[in-house]
Amino acid sequence: MQRLTNEQKAELYNRYLYQYQKVQEEIRQIKAKNFEVSEKDQKEIDRLEIIGKKIFNETSKLYL
Repeated sequence: MQRLTNEQKAELYNRYLYQYQKVQEEIRQIKAKNFEVSEKDQKEIDRLEIIGKKIFNETSKLYL
């Protein structure tokens, strides 16, 4: 990753945080639909959790 200014890092951090929160909200909505999560819903939750982990990892790289 190229050298970023603190301002650029802050902008990216805010963008990643927004994306992460959207993913978490999608997961929450899936879980709120039914008491028991279907297999299809669980696959979607797993997919979203992978996306969330990628976003988290990208955020972590900003301040290394």
